[in-house]
Amino acid sequence: MFFPVIILALASLSFAQNELVETSTELVSKDLPPETENEISEVTCRKIYSYTKATKLFKNFTYEETKAFVNEISSWDDPIRLSELFPYYHAGYDYEKKPVWILEVGKFNFRRIIEQGEENVLIGHKYMLQMIINMMKSTVAKDSPGDEIRDGMIILDMQDFNLSQVTFLPFWAEFVKIAGKMGDLIIQVVGRVILINANFATKTAADIARPLVGRLFERVEVYGNGVEQWRSRLLKLFPPEVLPPWYGGSQNFTPVSIHG
Repeated sequence: MFFPVIILALASLSFAQNELVETSTELVSKDLPPETENEISEVTCRKIYSYTKATKLFKNFTYEETKAFVNEISSWDDPIRLSELFPYYHAGYDYEKKPVWILEVGKFNFRRIIEQGEENVLIGHKYMLQMIINMMKSTVAKDSPGDEIRDGMIILDMQDFNLSQVTFLPFWAEFVKIAGKMGDLIIQVVGRVILINANFATKTAADIARPLVGRLFERVEVYGNGVEQWRSRLLKLFPPEVLPPWYGGSQNFTPVSIHG
């Protein structure tokens, strides 16, 4: 009985998505920050602008405003240290030169952040936007004339994800907001998602999320709990050196970058 109630509530929330996007001034600002010593390269900024220029969040941004925002968010440190609670890492590149990112989503308590109030929720939104920008930046390194990399591969590890989050209605309200704000960015940069260690809570969440994320879910592969459920698939998709040993990869695994 509970899950149909969630779907009905989310359906009503989805009608307000455009309004939520228009009023999300806390997330992106056109105010130009001062220049920094570690500014992102012109090539990278122009690549990011090619993703953002037609999206809801950035539709009114000029190139210079986008460049300033990318530099600001790239150097931003979240004040509640989400990076310590929800680290993610750029593991390397696959056989097609696409960046591979690993997110240990199951360990993160989204419910706790939401319960702490709107200010922390907005910080969480900005942290996610920073993550998307980092993923866009990672596509640049393997670009070559006539062969531009436009998307990446995501491994979502759902180990320890639990029903207390799935049954928390405000969690899904925030999910709808994020889909409205960032969905058209995410769909561009995510080529395929390999979701591993999917327990009952994960599969329930996936069933609820499926109609909300539309065609993005067509790119998601779901594998159950336990290394035997997904190791062979990971090793087929990715070189061993871009996988940590606990995923069946190399003992000498070293990520390109760690965020958190």
